[in-house]
Amino acid sequence: MRGYILSACLFLAAFLCFPAHSRAEIGDGDTRWGATPLHKLERGVINLCTCPLELPASMVSVADEKGEIFGFVIGAAEGAVTVLFRAVSGAYDTLTFFIPSYSRPIMEPEYAIESFEEAMR
Repeated sequence: MRGYILSACLFLAAFLCFPAHSRAEIGDGDTRWGATPLHKLERGVINLCTCPLELPASMVSVADEKGEIFGFVIGAAEGAVTVLFRAVSGAYDTLTFFIPSYSRPIMEPEYAIESFEEAMR
C-alpha cells in the first residue's frame, strides 16, 4: 500500500512539473522537448547508462592526437575522470529533473554517446 501511495505521489509530482506552455495540443507543432522536465530526466538516465562509453572515446581521441601509448595511459586516466563526471551529472539530472534549467546540460556534449561517435570518426 505504501508503495502505491509513493508511486502516485511521484506521478503527480512529475505531471505537475510540466509548464503549461510545454503541453502540446494535437496539431501544435511548437513543442520544445528540450525545455521540459522529462527531457532532463531522459538526459540523466541516458548519461547514467552510457557513461562508460567515455573511457574508450577518450582513449581513441588521445591516441589520434598523441599516439597509441599516450592513448592507452593518458586517455584511460582522462576517460576514467570523464566517466565519473558524466555519471555524477547524470545522477544530478535524474534526481533534480523537476527543478528548472531543463535545457542546459552540465557537460558538453549533452550525451556520452555523442562524444563516443565523435571519437570514432
